[in-house]
Amino acid sequence: MKGLKRMGLAAIAGFAAASLFTKKLYDKKRQKELDEFFLPDQDEPVVIHIESKEDLKEDIDSLTSPVLFIFEMESKEKAILFQDLLSEKGLSSTIDASTFEVEVMYNDELTEENKTILYEDLSKLIQKTEAKYKGYHLK
Repeated sequence: MKGLKRMGLAAIAGFAAASLFTKKLYDKKRQKELDEFFLPDQDEPVVIHIESKEDLKEDIDSLTSPVLFIFEMESKEKAILFQDLLSEKGLSSTIDASTFEVEVMYNDELTEENKTILYEDLSKLIQKTEAKYKGYHLK
């Protein structure tokens, strides 16, 4: 009787071990498939699509008075870099240290030419620093 119990327990333990081993193999295979799907080939260039540029263009085109543009950054270092690049373009800004949001003040006259220059400048800075455009507030 004890022998049957031991054989039964051994069979259950063997089945559990085989099931666990099979599951791990399946999970590894699935993870490899997901990695191949989500990670680009090393030979292909990585293209970053920034959706917020269209929103930025629409907002700039609709403006009629001085505004504060708000951008979100990944880190303090990127926020400081963004702020430095803004100052090179003659734009003043502030950084919120807790959220890494950068507020960009624009006080110049908003002619069509100025709007185009502002959009081009901000778009280039968004690409350089991977900033995310959050919106604007009228000043």
